[in-house]
Amino acid sequence: MHASNTLEYHLSENLLCCKSNGYGGTIETPHRVLLVDDDAVSLELMSLLLAHEGHQVLRANDAGAALQLLSSDQAGRPDVLLVDLQMPGISGGQLAEKVRALGSPGPLLLAMSASEAQRRQLLSFDGFLLKPLAVDDFRRALKPKPRGQALRVRSAQPGKNAAQTVPEQPVDRAVISKLLKMMPKQAFHDLLAACIADSRTCIQTIRRVAEQGDLAGIAPLAHRIKGAASMVGAVHLASLAAGVEAGGSKPAATPAVLNDLLSACSELERMLLAGNLTGTQGPP
Repeated sequence: MHASNTLEYHLSENLLCCKSNGYGGTIETPHRVLLVDDDAVSLELMSLLLAHEGHQVLRANDAGAALQLLSSDQAGRPDVLLVDLQMPGISGGQLAEKVRALGSPGPLLLAMSASEAQRRQLLSFDGFLLKPLAVDDFRRALKPKPRGQALRVRSAQPGKNAAQTVPEQPVDRAVISKLLKMMPKQAFHDLLAACIADSRTCIQTIRRVAEQGDLAGIAPLAHRIKGAASMVGAVHLASLAAGVEAGGSKPAATPAVLNDLLSACSELERMLLAGNLTGTQGPP
């Protein structure tokens, strides 16, 4: 089974477990939120995060699936769309334009990305959120801003100089602690294992496209690694991936850098298998 499919299965099962065991949060106004993201790790984790807050969550892994859902279920349309900007095929910005064209009243449209967004990318959106998604940021984003104005709640981390600023620790324990309060330890284990497997696949693909001279294909893959790693608190892996992404079409994906990325994956895996990451207090 592919890593993404494995992740979807385990997290869907464990999300039901979290709900049945009372791990959901309490909010004054629950929303029906459609998450649109091509990265399975980010999609599943954000689904869990928002469901834990008490929102009803729908998921789509690309713009086409999102538009199909919006056109087929008139009665149950979401009132909030949270859309990843960098998706293959129809981009997040293009999806927002298509949703606006469906007419009013339309949902609140929020863009998200693991990197800072340019103003032109946000013209059809009501706000912008940085990954990893923070609940407080999402709450503030529910208060609409003038269209095209980015909701700049945090600076992007890791930033463009991430390759020169390597975190002292491979993981952010605070992020992991929060995740373990929302899900069983086995769910977190499955989540991180899937993130590691998907990152390794992306790294090998980066190596191949770099050897073929397809430099334009490097940044999106590095962005995918960075986004998922940030969501699970794997700050060292996210930092290395950010350095590759920032290099863009430049020769940033050198053999040494790619080996460092693979080593970061192995480091995470060793910590996970040794139980060093799930020792933080969380639901059994």
